[in-house]
Amino acid sequence: MKFDVIGRINNMSLPDGKTAILYSVYEAVSNSIHAINDRFTEEKAAELGHVDVDIAVDEHGDVESISIIDNGVGFIAENLRSFETSDSRYKYKRGGKGVGRFIWMKMFDTIQIESVIDTDDGLLSRSFKFVPEEQDSIVDLKEVRKSKGDPGTKITLSGLRKEHRGRIRPSSYLKDLALHFFPQFISGTLPDVSITYRGETTRLNDFIEDQVDDPVEQKLEVDFGDGKSELRVTHMFVDTTISTNLRNSYLLTAHGRLVGEPNSLERKYALKELPDGKAYVAVVSGEFLDARVDQERLDFKLTAAQRDILQAAVLEAAEGFLSEHIHRMRARQKSTVRMLVEEHPQLATQFTDIDNYVAGLSPGMDAEQIGQNLFVLLYREERNLRERIDELDQLESLEPESRALAEEVLTEISNQEKHRLAELVVKRHQVLQMANLLLKFKDDEKQSYHYERVIHELICPMGEMYRTGELSKHNLWMLDDSLAGYEFFASDKSIKSLTVDTESRKEPDLLFFNPLGFRREGTSDPVVVVEFKRPGDEKPSQDPIGQVLGYIEELQNAKVRDMDGEVVSDISEATPFECIIVSELTNGTRRLFEKSLAQNPTPDGDGYYGWSQRHNAHIRVISFHKMLRDAELRNQSFFDQLKLGSPSLAAKKRAARKREKKV
Repeated sequence: MKFDVIGRINNMSLPDGKTAILYSVYEAVSNSIHAINDRFTEEKAAELGHVDVDIAVDEHGDVESISIIDNGVGFIAENLRSFETSDSRYKYKRGGKGVGRFIWMKMFDTIQIESVIDTDDGLLSRSFKFVPEEQDSIVDLKEVRKSKGDPGTKITLSGLRKEHRGRIRPSSYLKDLALHFFPQFISGTLPDVSITYRGETTRLNDFIEDQVDDPVEQKLEVDFGDGKSELRVTHMFVDTTISTNLRNSYLLTAHGRLVGEPNSLERKYALKELPDGKAYVAVVSGEFLDARVDQERLDFKLTAAQRDILQAAVLEAAEGFLSEHIHRMRARQKSTVRMLVEEHPQLATQFTDIDNYVAGLSPGMDAEQIGQNLFVLLYREERNLRERIDELDQLESLEPESRALAEEVLTEISNQEKHRLAELVVKRHQVLQMANLLLKFKDDEKQSYHYERVIHELICPMGEMYRTGELSKHNLWMLDDSLAGYEFFASDKSIKSLTVDTESRKEPDLLFFNPLGFRREGTSDPVVVVEFKRPGDEKPSQDPIGQVLGYIEELQNAKVRDMDGEVVSDISEATPFECIIVSELTNGTRRLFEKSLAQNPTPDGDGYYGWSQRHNAHIRVISFHKMLRDAELRNQSFFDQLKLGSPSLAAKKRAARKREKKV
């Protein structure tokens, strides 16, 4: 027996299912092309050769048989001997490895060959079945002389095994063959190949030609470690519909045939952004690759170093061809870096020249990936600084060399500190922008506003207790910078939950205890009460002055405990209170405040103030706009330094544009 069928199949990496059906067609067409080259030469194959593939399917769309007809040299004696020998080297120099027969054996019950060859004695018709399980794998061999006709071969694969059955769309055959024979088409050596499916015939050559721009060939001299070798890289733009695996990739070939899978470049160079619905393809060929393809034609026998050299050479060539596109991507990345640094100034420490930094990025990196890269670099820089500080800290004294190192570290820390401050300023600017937006109508048609809880949440999240120093959890600076210095404060928590032996379920919006961040025994440190009223209300549903004074009455003579149950404040009738009411100053609310204890208008006309002797309480009333304007003014010099502009003015411009669009 000339074939160890089971052993050979089990020891080879062969495809399954639909992939194997497509591969069966590909291998048969590939054999036909070899036969055509033998008859007409490779140079004339495109002009004189043809391959016709006929796919017959049953009523369910499952493959019944595949016939491949060519006008090649036919099954001459050498081809016949090669066909019935498992490890044939007959086609080795042109990349033939004998893999096709093994895939046919795995997939189909019947393999029928009919061929006409030209001999010294005239035309000879030769037909047989290929049955590798038999002692003589060539079964029912028939040879008949013919008086007329042309050389060629018809291979019919039928009896698809049940476990491999599947429905394949006709476009899948076209796209798969386009992928595999793309190199021959580009080199001008692909014969005329047609596919007939349920009576409808399509030319593969037309399918490819309609979707390919004019190719550009580039020759490279590459040193793989054993002397220079020539590689040919053929670049082109193609339509994105040509083949999913083909587009935006480079193809490594041997003997004019694709080896392995295409190597995608789509993400690396952002090739989905190519204009006019185009994709990029590069075909790489050369004797260096021809000599190193493996038996299954799935890979090359290369060292790791040679693979790296090959990839670097191909990528450099691709970047040259795609230079205009890459230049556009670099410009976009540069804008992205600038935007990231504007939003996160601390990232500016990671490069000295933006053009050099962008040049080192992969052109396909998007904003998120660039941000990740910059933050990783920042983390590494901070880790390195910490390690250097720890090393210096271990020294008993600073010698001149160590002192110079310490000064260098101090300079880097100072630089980071400045950019961190800038980061804080940017975030404050963004918060004020959002706050100004929230003071606009929630619904323009109904002219309704957001509830006060939205502003409350922005300034200090509700339902929480806080300790001094937790600056990242709130934006109290919007209301008053000094409030963040209180030892303990609560947002929208009931008085009962904060005090000992008090049953009041009233929930002040904000309460602050012990200024300066610590408790001073024997003193009556002031308590701050903050109340927000809904923006846009013509008149509050409750009297705000009465509300805050009612909170004071519930708190007097109470002990305040923190989240751990520890008493942090003893409130007596002598304890001073600072009450801040943030409210919309409509005509109705102004009349209300002018009749209250806080009836004194502030000089700017955007607030009121007053005093309650009985409660030992100073009362301030400010409008939402005054709160945001004052916060902006307190930070304006920082905004100006970073050229950030006015948050309130930006909000007004957006509102104006919105009104213009509606008009």
